[in-house]
Amino acid sequence: MTEPGREQVEAAPTVPGVPEPPTAESATWRDLFGLGGTTDERIHLISVARVMRRNFLSWRRFYRASLVSSLGDPLLFLFGIGWGLGRYVGDIDGVPYAQFVASGILASSVMNVATFETTFSTFARMREQRTYEAIRATPVSLTEIMGGDILWASCKCLLTATVMTLVLFAAGMLRSPWAAALPLAGFLVGIPFGAIGMCVTSRAQSWDYFTYYFTFGISLMFYFSGIFYPLAGLPRVLQLIAWALPLAHGVAITRALALGILGPMLLVHAAVLALYFAVTFRLAVRWMHRRLIT
Repeated sequence: MTEPGREQVEAAPTVPGVPEPPTAESATWRDLFGLGGTTDERIHLISVARVMRRNFLSWRRFYRASLVSSLGDPLLFLFGIGWGLGRYVGDIDGVPYAQFVASGILASSVMNVATFETTFSTFARMREQRTYEAIRATPVSLTEIMGGDILWASCKCLLTATVMTLVLFAAGMLRSPWAAALPLAGFLVGIPFGAIGMCVTSRAQSWDYFTYYFTFGISLMFYFSGIFYPLAGLPRVLQLIAWALPLAHGVAITRALALGILGPMLLVHAAVLALYFAVTFRLAVRWMHRRLIT
């Protein structure tokens, strides 16, 4: 029954496959990124997976060059430093230097793969190729596009970590059955680095902008995250700075799996990386929304 003078308004029919626009009731819980619950804030895993698949189909055309750049440098570094310099460096905590460095190089290669994908590649899709603009003409939201880019970066990290794990196993540098989990660890560690790279890209106005991040961010983490030496050997202040870097926790995870030294601290390292992802992805969505929409 309706009140006199008022007509009953029927709800608009929904279109299959197209998410419904946010209502006043759903805006509160959908407002995950502080954008007022707008449609560009929503995120559905199926849409994220479709964006990831689009990136994969594009990558297949030049995968050989991509694999060379992703695997060439870390493997050369591994054998040059691990085996070359390792002949003149003693064991570290009872671990041969080559094995000690190997797990750290794996973590740094994951960082590089995720970072390059969500900086240079994402920037090209956003500005040069206008892929973001084209996908946003569909029901896919901006947040889902960004999530798809990060998921694809993590899938590339999975591939890189898998190949490197096989190489390390063949070279006799893995001493624990837990090393079989290194590819999965590479995938998970790649997620926060993908979000950090996306955060940088959302602020980049030109290609030159990335120079600052790679010089003062990536290089800093590469040399001060415990890849080549234990962080316990640094002065206390530098130790605190090093443990504030996400790569230090990624190295701790991959090294623990590679050497079979597991403990509750693994959960702490994973929690820190999860916090990095939550904070940087939220910032990236807000900044990218401000840049492309408002």
